[in-house]
Amino acid sequence: MPTSPKRSGLSPEQRRERLNHAHEQLQSAVENLTSGHGWHAMLSARAWLRRYSLNNLLLIMEQYPEATDVRPLKQWNQVGRRVRKGEKAIRILAPLRYRSEAGDPDASDDADANTKPRFEVRGFTTAGAFDVAQTEGTELPDASAADPQELRSLAPAALWDHVATQITRRGYGIERGDCGPAYGHVDFTARTVRVREGVEEAQAVKTLTHELAHIVCEHNTRPEASRERREIEAESVACLVANLAGLDSLPYSVPYVAGWAGDAATAHASAERVMAAADEITAALQHAAPSAT
Repeated sequence: MPTSPKRSGLSPEQRRERLNHAHEQLQSAVENLTSGHGWHAMLSARAWLRRYSLNNLLLIMEQYPEATDVRPLKQWNQVGRRVRKGEKAIRILAPLRYRSEAGDPDASDDADANTKPRFEVRGFTTAGAFDVAQTEGTELPDASAADPQELRSLAPAALWDHVATQITRRGYGIERGDCGPAYGHVDFTARTVRVREGVEEAQAVKTLTHELAHIVCEHNTRPEASRERREIEAESVACLVANLAGLDSLPYSVPYVAGWAGDAATAHASAERVMAAADEITAALQHAAPSAT
């Protein structure tokens, strides 16, 4: 028989009510993505709350818009901080994990990777978490230390080199030159990325990241996506990556997106794609940075 997860003291009706309420909040937050303000807020929050899925990020924003560092109670206790009395938990979605019948019945949870039992998700419940502002205790390290600090200390030229490497590894050449009214352009047929000459280095590297985002988001294979949607996705990825690399572009370079998505589902799908692409590029930057120091 599969093992059930531990149950809280809530009744089934209370658990169902909490879950329904969380879904209602999530739907409201997803609908907000179709506005310029909502999209900008999502990008700003993602820059600091990277440990959460898009849906949980939206739930956190809906309940606690000023959140900067959200963790479960146990994790706060582990770093020497306590939630202040009377603080209301932020409700997020948590998977219900069951031991799979296909797993090794003789394996224990602390066995090695080859013998650990398999688990499967059979739905979701809600779990409580708290923002750092709701806690007190041991002083935390500077939040910037969680970002790719090596990139923050490098000149824009080094960041250009790391982004350029990701482009060339995907089989594209890079050139500087005239781009007409645009800062940059990616030619999927010729497999070439071009960035305008004569612009500030920070602008140039953000443009290069924008073009990389077009490639990572596979905009050449998505004819159903409008040009506006492709540009919003690419610029959003570039803003996230630039911000995490130490270039403060979020306040002024996020495009105005009110009305760009005809429905919340389209906005949600684009947001998921933006998050995945930004995480993929940033992970590669973090891996490359130590070799440049």
